Amino acid sequence: MLPDPSPKSNYTHYLEGGGEMGQLIRDYDWSKTAIGAPEQWSQSLLTTISLIISSRFPMFLWWGDELLQFYNDAYRKSLGNDGKHPAALGQCGADCWPEIWPTVQPMIDQALAGGAATWCEDILLPIFRNNQIENVYWTFSFSKVKDAPGKTGGVLVICSETTEKVNADQKMEKTLAELADRESKIRYMLQDAPVSIAMFTGYNFIIESANKQALKEWGKGEEVIGKPLVHVSPELNGQPFLKLLKDVMDTGIPYYGNEVRGLLKQQYKLEEFYANFVYQPMKDENGKTKSILMVANVITEQVAARKKVEQAEEMLRLSIESANVGTWRLDIESNTFIASPRMKELFGYSAEEEVTLADTLNQVHEDYRQQVADAIIKSIASGKDFSVEHPVLGRDHQNIRWVRALGRIYSMEAGHPAHFSGMMLDITEQKQDEIRKNDFIGMVSHELKTPLTSLNGYLQLMMLKLKEPNGDFMASCLKKANVQVKKMSSMINGFLNLSRLESGKIHLNMEHFDLGQLIRETIEETNPTLHQHTISLNTCAEITVHADRDKIGSVVSNLLSNAVKYSPKGKKIEVNCQVTDLAAQISIRDEGMGIKPQSLEKLFERFFRVETKHTENISGFGIGLYLCSEILEHHKGKIWVESEVGVGSTFHFSLPRGT
Repeated sequence: MLPDPSPKSNYTHYLEGGGEMGQLIRDYDWSKTAIGAPEQWSQSLLTTISLIISSRFPMFLWWGDELLQFYNDAYRKSLGNDGKHPAALGQCGADCWPEIWPTVQPMIDQALAGGAATWCEDILLPIFRNNQIENVYWTFSFSKVKDAPGKTGGVLVICSETTEKVNADQKMEKTLAELADRESKIRYMLQDAPVSIAMFTGYNFIIESANKQALKEWGKGEEVIGKPLVHVSPELNGQPFLKLLKDVMDTGIPYYGNEVRGLLKQQYKLEEFYANFVYQPMKDENGKTKSILMVANVITEQVAARKKVEQAEEMLRLSIESANVGTWRLDIESNTFIASPRMKELFGYSAEEEVTLADTLNQVHEDYRQQVADAIIKSIASGKDFSVEHPVLGRDHQNIRWVRALGRIYSMEAGHPAHFSGMMLDITEQKQDEIRKNDFIGMVSHELKTPLTSLNGYLQLMMLKLKEPNGDFMASCLKKANVQVKKMSSMINGFLNLSRLESGKIHLNMEHFDLGQLIRETIEETNPTLHQHTISLNTCAEITVHADRDKIGSVVSNLLSNAVKYSPKGKKIEVNCQVTDLAAQISIRDEGMGIKPQSLEKLFERFFRVETKHTENISGFGIGLYLCSEILEHHKGKIWVESEVGVGSTFHFSLPRGT
């Protein structure tokens, strides 16, 4: 029980020093309330009010039967800023706080009945303030206050608004819950992530954690957690990974690996793998690296697939280069034209020059230009394959080349626009062969027709003169007919030899014979056909060789025939023989027109003929010297020529001596 000081009239000193609320209490018209004017208040009430208003801790007092209100400055801020606090002073608690009264009345009644003090912490008591009902949290105690003489006079409330704290706590709890949920999701995501994730700690690289993908790639189970990496996978010794991890620990700088090759033991054998990965240092508060986070994506299949594509592309590139093929690409949308160096070369441009489609068309022979342009347009429009052969006039050298162009239109794909592309082959040699072949057929027809016509004429004369007694004429006709038959036989044998050479089926009937004798016989057979040339044979001793007599005879006959054809009338042809220990050498010299130096290199090529105004009317197929060269090569012999324009030519060939 509080002391009951006197006199009661000296109540003001109890309320002095009570701040603004002390002044309000002194000025309040208490005469209109149930407890009356302050002069009538008991010493217990005055003492309690004095304690309340002088306290810096929020306090509240309900007094008397109507529970009139007293409170201090520390409590006033909990009443809000709507001007309610002065009005709340002296009011009946039930009238002032109807919103909370059902909750607090049982605690008030308990205190007034003499029960134990009530303690509540962070309890929600929504109150009307700031012109609205607000959720307010309180920590408070309700305890009785006695009036003299020992009667309970009121309820002292020591309270503190904890709304901010509770809200902060709730926000923190919510945040922690969200973080926990997020961490749980992240852990779940990391565990089931399609990339390998692991944490290594310390310089022993202890495996602190590893997700499912990492364990799968390692071929290990959960038992590796907590063990050093090198003990789990000793095959890493000598590979770059352990050193890279140490470098990251030392420097604190992340390492990014791209398509790094490695070996891991899988089911008792080493398997090759490729991976993109990062070693990310994890540092403490002092900036020192304690652990390393590994995030790795194994791309072995992708690398293998790419290498197959690269290998195929390289093989294609090598094939194109070895075939000496030109390639091109025309972007349909932008009309951009890209030509390979070989393609540019075929049209007479240098590899460094920019070339358009129009530039290439300009170099197509004018007789074929429109045909080529139409074929390109048709292929692009229809999607059908592009295939055309045409001559090209080189821009730099003005030489005619024949090319075969093959291509097609390729539709638009992801990341690739529609384009028209293909390749171009140089078919000049094949085209010339074709032209020669056509000429060859024509010349064969002509050449075979001539001896046949002569032979037919001689035979008809023989039939007419058969009954005449003049045997000399008959003998002459038969001799000339025999010469024509031999010409035809020689010509046909030449064609057969050419066919056999090109099919690789030429057969040599090797025997020992006197080369000098063969030369003399060939000259004797040739002389009857000569009218304005003479052939002289210098001394030619017996020369034994091991060779095919008929084919060497055709070589001598061909060289003699050429000497006659390419020498002016009345000129002399000389045949010489030389013998060494190893070979026999035959030379046939004429006094003909001679051969230009630029033609000498191609003289022994198939179908090559020296083309000048002097040779226009000289028949031939361009196979004679080619056959001579091939026959001698099969005998391990040689053939060559010395020539001077306007002076003449000397053809030499040699054969190994017979043993």
